[in-house]
Amino acid sequence: MYTKNLSANVPLYGQQQCTWCGAASAQMARNGYPIAADRLLYLQSDVWNMIQARNSTNPSDVATGWATDPIGLKATLQNMSNPPGVDWVIFADASRDVVIFDILFWMNVEQYPSPVLINQGGHWVDIVGWVTDLEPLSGTNPSLQSITVNDPEPHNVGTVSTFTGAQWFSGPWNGAVTYAGTWLNKYVAVVEPPVHKGRIHVERVGRTGSRFISKARAIKRATQIVSELKPEQQPRHGVFVRHAEPLEPLLVREDAPGGRARRVPYYYIVPFGLAGELSERGFRQVRGAVLLNAYTGALEEISTFGTPITYLREDEALNIVASALRIGRDRLTTAQATLMFAPGDITHIRAYPFWRIRIGRRTLFVDQQGKLYGKFLTSVPGD
Repeated sequence: MYTKNLSANVPLYGQQQCTWCGAASAQMARNGYPIAADRLLYLQSDVWNMIQARNSTNPSDVATGWATDPIGLKATLQNMSNPPGVDWVIFADASRDVVIFDILFWMNVEQYPSPVLINQGGHWVDIVGWVTDLEPLSGTNPSLQSITVNDPEPHNVGTVSTFTGAQWFSGPWNGAVTYAGTWLNKYVAVVEPPVHKGRIHVERVGRTGSRFISKARAIKRATQIVSELKPEQQPRHGVFVRHAEPLEPLLVREDAPGGRARRVPYYYIVPFGLAGELSERGFRQVRGAVLLNAYTGALEEISTFGTPITYLREDEALNIVASALRIGRDRLTTAQATLMFAPGDITHIRAYPFWRIRIGRRTLFVDQQGKLYGKFLTSVPGD
């Protein structure tokens, strides 16, 4: 196996506004240069303003309404007081195998993080590490084993997530940009050096089934995975290796609200927290989570939050809905509450899903911070 991990050099920042994922990703990248003396910390608000002044002026891109587009992000990184020789460029191609190879080749040589668009153009994150079966050199075709990103969501918190290669292609990179304009039907990253030919291979796995594994088995599997983590390889996940213990697993349906697929993926979130660490309301705080295929127990993702969080319980979500509708809690006894994930306006983080509450013909949504949504919206591109 060949491992590259830059996460020790790249700080984790949560986005301070709902549309600032591009600004936060640029902020992390600029303060995560390989040489410590070259790192600079810009205010996220300043980075946002710089991006807005540099976003594409192509009429089709303007009409799409990008929060941060690739041109704006690339030009901003290029104009952030760089040392000599730094030259950020945009890599965009219809083949995700080609784009991911270009990213890994560049990171292997230059040691810089790479901002990339995920969720079909809806969100920016920074790639900060990966594992392949062999070194990504020109002309090679490595197999991607895992990939680690700094994600600026949740807001003001941030998450470090390590995906298996299969889950990276099944989830964050399960489709090219869907927004009209320059980058339609392309996978996009902002990188620096020249392109070298090669492709990345990823093993594909099935994510649906007919029977869930038990919560007890999910805990056992997650605990085994945590026990095998090596802090020197994944320093941001080190809390798992030390004193964290597993908490009650959460079963999540991965499906866009209103979707009609008969069989959809489900996964378990197995939270981990430190013994005795409670929130102000007396609930267990969560430092990170292991995400497992709910049918097979296979590892899909490991996520560590920038600061501890608490998960919103079903009864809390129902109380929020009852309060918003100004009805008694007892009138929601027949309401259907489902923990769900689909990338969109509510969340981009699989370890931070939302509640769907169905009351008769009405559907409402509640995020993990208790915010109520009257409908599910897709993302503003690049938010």
